[in-house]
Amino acid sequence: MVVLISKPMRTCVIQPSDSLRPQFNIEIPGDKSVSHRAAIFGALCDKRVTFTNVLFSEDCLNTIQILNQLGAKIAVDHDQKTIVCEGVGLKGLRASDQLLDVGNSGTAIRLLTGLLAGQPFTSRISGDHSIQNRPMKRVTAPLALMGSVIAGDERNNNVYPTLTIQPTTQLKGIHYEMPIASAQVKSALLLAGIYASGTTTVTEPLPCRNHTELMLEAFGYPIQVAGNEISIEGGHALPGPKADVIIVPSDISSAAFSIVGALMKGGKPGELLLELHNIGVNPTRSDLLTVLELMGAKIERVNERMAGAEPVTDLRIYASELHNISVPEKMVPNIIDEIPILAMLGLVATGVMSVRHAEELRVKESDRIKSIVQLVLNMGGEIAEFEDGFELLGPVKIRPFEVQSNGDHRIAMSAIVTGIAANVPATVHDVACINTSFPNFFDCLPWTGAIWSVKG
Repeated sequence: MVVLISKPMRTCVIQPSDSLRPQFNIEIPGDKSVSHRAAIFGALCDKRVTFTNVLFSEDCLNTIQILNQLGAKIAVDHDQKTIVCEGVGLKGLRASDQLLDVGNSGTAIRLLTGLLAGQPFTSRISGDHSIQNRPMKRVTAPLALMGSVIAGDERNNNVYPTLTIQPTTQLKGIHYEMPIASAQVKSALLLAGIYASGTTTVTEPLPCRNHTELMLEAFGYPIQVAGNEISIEGGHALPGPKADVIIVPSDISSAAFSIVGALMKGGKPGELLLELHNIGVNPTRSDLLTVLELMGAKIERVNERMAGAEPVTDLRIYASELHNISVPEKMVPNIIDEIPILAMLGLVATGVMSVRHAEELRVKESDRIKSIVQLVLNMGGEIAEFEDGFELLGPVKIRPFEVQSNGDHRIAMSAIVTGIAANVPATVHDVACINTSFPNFFDCLPWTGAIWSVKG
């Protein structure tokens, strides 16, 4: 393996290799969504709690830093991948005289906006250029119905950071029907609902990630889930989990790059390509595995168990004959982060891959529909763009390519995985963004013998 990395990471150059071999011993880092919530609920509960296998990406570290700015007591041990939270209680946060900077994290700004809406002090929260162009009205509008006062940069009939969140005398519970399934919006309202009078109920149009609900329940806060309705009554305590140490599952969204990369490269029919351990398979996240199986992938789950409130398993991935499908609409919200790398798999599968009802991709770190389309075209593929998704035709012979990530970590990683799996010369610009979610991405590729260099 040849690895030449300079900082800051800017451009990744991939060269063909005659010695590319499967790598089985890969440790996928902790789940990003769970790591964010671990810091938040660990800070707010009434006891000391330790989380292990925490993801120390830029996004999660920014969440921890902000919580500490607000008076939380979260100690970070990078070597042990552990955080120790000395809970300050639901009323223990204090005003910060500094801007709260989430960096590139949409999860952080949306969840923390919900949390800050219920605090008795003013806060200002923002992020990098990408965050300052992320629409926030989907969060600020329902929070306003609860009585919050949030001001931001108003343009194009929406609200954008920097947000100024004013204290309110008392938030009030509401019943809110989400127009689009979004775990971030749901979580923001549930966090605000903890501080509201009465009951806050959120109705989902389709089920989406439920890490917040599971963590609230595990931390002893009463929450009711009935079908697609989630209800929380304000004014209760957050005692904390029964266990003093909680293991964060390894991130299935990060594992997706290794899984898809191995399937793309392939092997003899039935050959074991990859084995991964401790992968989170929360039912609101594991639809990726179902989609891959619908495409013909042979995936074996071994040693299914629980890590805290989250189900985990070990995975074995086998060489498979793959065919494209129309991704079921009900699964789209739960694979929204995996769609870029799933599209790359569509290039080596037979038939038409159709992804629709995915307009949420338009407001990610980049306009991911446009980014996916450009990526496929640059690789020599055929793809049609729609307002809510795309259709692409496979298989294609992936040609040497060059592409801009548009500052989007999942686009950058998808391009790199595809270049190596196809064994073609490739250049991917602006890969510094990978640090936001997967700082050891290059160590977790499912091959040895790959040749790349990353230059500043």
